[in-house]
Amino acid sequence: MQDAKGTSLNQLEGIEYHGIAGASLDCQEAVMRLLQFGDHIIRTRIISASKFHCLLLTKENGDVVAIKSGFASGYGGEGPTRFSISLQLLKEHGSEIDECEVDEGVIERLDKSALTTAEFKEIMATRAIRPSRWPDYLLEKHYGRTIWEEFPPVIPFAIIDDRIMDLALSFWDEPDDKLLKGYRRLEDIVRALTGLTEHGAKLFSKAFGTAKPCLTWEKTDEGEKQGRINLFAGAYMAHRNPRAHQELAGSRSEQLAEFLLLNHLYRLEAESTLNPPSAPYHRGG
Repeated sequence: MQDAKGTSLNQLEGIEYHGIAGASLDCQEAVMRLLQFGDHIIRTRIISASKFHCLLLTKENGDVVAIKSGFASGYGGEGPTRFSISLQLLKEHGSEIDECEVDEGVIERLDKSALTTAEFKEIMATRAIRPSRWPDYLLEKHYGRTIWEEFPPVIPFAIIDDRIMDLALSFWDEPDDKLLKGYRRLEDIVRALTGLTEHGAKLFSKAFGTAKPCLTWEKTDEGEKQGRINLFAGAYMAHRNPRAHQELAGSRSEQLAEFLLLNHLYRLEAESTLNPPSAPYHRGG
């Protein structure tokens, strides 16, 4: 059997399959990975058979990803909880959500990564259930802040300064050590550029904040310059100094937030220029 374009409807449909059937957390994490990476899921079709559910996610470019049947509804437990979180995340990301009913055999073949073209076309063409019942799958406790805490703290490599990329790549091995190395390295960079010998907040105040600073930001007004200077000094006083005197535990989220603050200082330093440009020092890592 073929469609109007001559495609065999009995062949397997070439879509992606994510998640593990019956593994609720794995299926939730499959949804989260797509969203975390920046895929714009414009449509979510819930595929339901009794109390078990799969998802067909349509990306902005038209590609479709199937999430296997780790989700459930109608009782208290892990399946409904992970289903609620996944739907709430997709909703918050602007995905249009609807639902259709299928035979249990369709769910079984989807779980085996073996949907045929005919089955896929039928699912996508099936009229959505009306009135919508999918909002009933959302649990009240997943409204608001709690769902975002489901995401793991992930280092956004695209914005990391090259001079601390080595620290970013191994950050989770020893976060405290990597932060200290990052702070020290930034001080070394500024000392090499300016010839100054101070440390910590004093170094940055003298490098950027004197009447004739060694480093400055061109085309930046005085208020903004002062704000940047305060940011350097404040970060070292509030974070680097306590960390230099004792190992700070902190959650992974807190450690990552501090690393991103440190990374921002690197980016600001990279935007600065020697003052005057003919100073006998050099810019380098």
